[in-house]
Amino acid sequence: MRKPETFRRLRLAAATVAMASVIATPIATISSASGATNHATTAAPTIQSSTTTTAAPALVSTSVTWQVRKITAGGVTQWIECSGIGPLTIVVIAGLHADHRMWSLVLPSFATTTRTCIYDRPGLGSSPARKPHATVTTTQHATELHALLAAAGEKGPYVIVGHSYGGLLARTFTAMYRQQVAGLMLVEGVGPDDDVNHYWSEGGDRVDMWKSVKAGAQLKQSSLRLVVEAAQDPDRNYWGGPSYGETPAELALWRKHQREAASLSDRSAFVIVNHSAHVIEHDRPDAVVAGVRLIVTAIKGHHRLPACALGAYGVQPRC
Repeated sequence: MRKPETFRRLRLAAATVAMASVIATPIATISSASGATNHATTAAPTIQSSTTTTAAPALVSTSVTWQVRKITAGGVTQWIECSGIGPLTIVVIAGLHADHRMWSLVLPSFATTTRTCIYDRPGLGSSPARKPHATVTTTQHATELHALLAAAGEKGPYVIVGHSYGGLLARTFTAMYRQQVAGLMLVEGVGPDDDVNHYWSEGGDRVDMWKSVKAGAQLKQSSLRLVVEAAQDPDRNYWGGPSYGETPAELALWRKHQREAASLSDRSAFVIVNHSAHVIEHDRPDAVVAGVRLIVTAIKGHHRLPACALGAYGVQPRC
């Protein structure tokens, strides 16, 4: 999700149906109120709840029950589902124009590891659009996510997992609420140094990316448990799918920034996942599950991440 042609194609393939089969999503129309600013409400959260039982994929042998809620908090209504138990809570942040269905191959395994939540941003998946539409940033998205988690009673410490635009949002959330975040996983995440257009569109809103990359840059080096997973072929959508058409120079810079993301922590692991394109959670769910379990195990055991622990899933040039 970097250059205009990349961005366009990802919007057409960002959302998935169950078990990550692809559906096309139209480009959202920005309303005449796109320059408006959304303000948080002081009203008490509104919560609508239900539960669903989801059969796990081959990665695990059990089924998990998910609590599904729509909660109005922070001025917006967002859909969230959570499952599992444990001292940590995994919070999954999908990429641009993607919703919870993009993660269907890994969520059951996450939930057998520890408490796990995934949500849809306004205008995506099961969440209603923001009214009125607005120009937003990762700072606002992070504030709304934090309000959602608080209203849902989903307490930290959090392990934040973000893909693509969700990776930039994950950085921003972690910088803003650092004391509540114990671990971070960036899956092909957009970073502060990536060359991005000023505005991206999503769910009827537009995202001010120039302000958003500045917000993501506020995350400083620390001892946060961190896993960075980069694609073997980031120029493709799903493995073997259409090329985004990026130049060799653009791809080299993207790969460089992926490696540099691991320097955010002195307790990090980095891997280039074999046989994966940009949407690693679709192509190599086993590698994504392994990365999350590595973080959770390290936090529980109060130890550093073994830098070469993900070698079975790909190339680790830092080792």
